[in-house]
Amino acid sequence: MPYSEWEIAAEKTYRAIGRFIFEFSQVEYAIRYYLAEEIKLDENHFSAIVESYDVGLLCTVSIKVFKQSRHPTDAANIEKLINRFRAFSDERNRVAHGLWVPSKEGGTVHYVPRGNLRPGWFSQQAEFLEKRSKELSALRVELENALAGLLQ
Repeated sequence: MPYSEWEIAAEKTYRAIGRFIFEFSQVEYAIRYYLAEEIKLDENHFSAIVESYDVGLLCTVSIKVFKQSRHPTDAANIEKLINRFRAFSDERNRVAHGLWVPSKEGGTVHYVPRGNLRPGWFSQQAEFLEKRSKELSALRVELENALAGLLQ
C-alpha cells in the first residue's frame, strides 16, 4: 500500500530527528571519551565521573582540562570546537523537549525555552535538522582529529 503525503512528510521528520540526536550523542560521547583519556581516568570510574555531567558542564570541564594540559594554541582550537558543539545544545533541547507535528510544514515543533519562556513554532525542521546533523558529523571528525592526534 503506498504511503500518503502525510506519512512521507512525517517519516522525513522522524528520520531527521533521529539522525540529529544520533550525531549529537556521538560528539558528546567523543568529548567524554577524550576527556577521560586526557585525565587518565580509570575505566571503572568513567560512568560515575564523566557520564554524570550534563552537556554544559561537560563542555566547561573539558575546556578547563584541555587548557591546562595542552599547548595554548591547541587548547584554543579545542575550546573553539567544543563551543561550536555547545551551541547545538539549544537545538537539542528543542528537539528533545518540544511538541512535534511531524507532517506539518516540513516538520514543525513547538518549544518554550527555559531561558526566556517565549513559545515558538519552528517549521521546516526535517530539512534544518538534516543540515545540522551533517554539521555535527563534520564537527565530530574535526574534534576527534584535534583531540586524538594530540593525546599525550
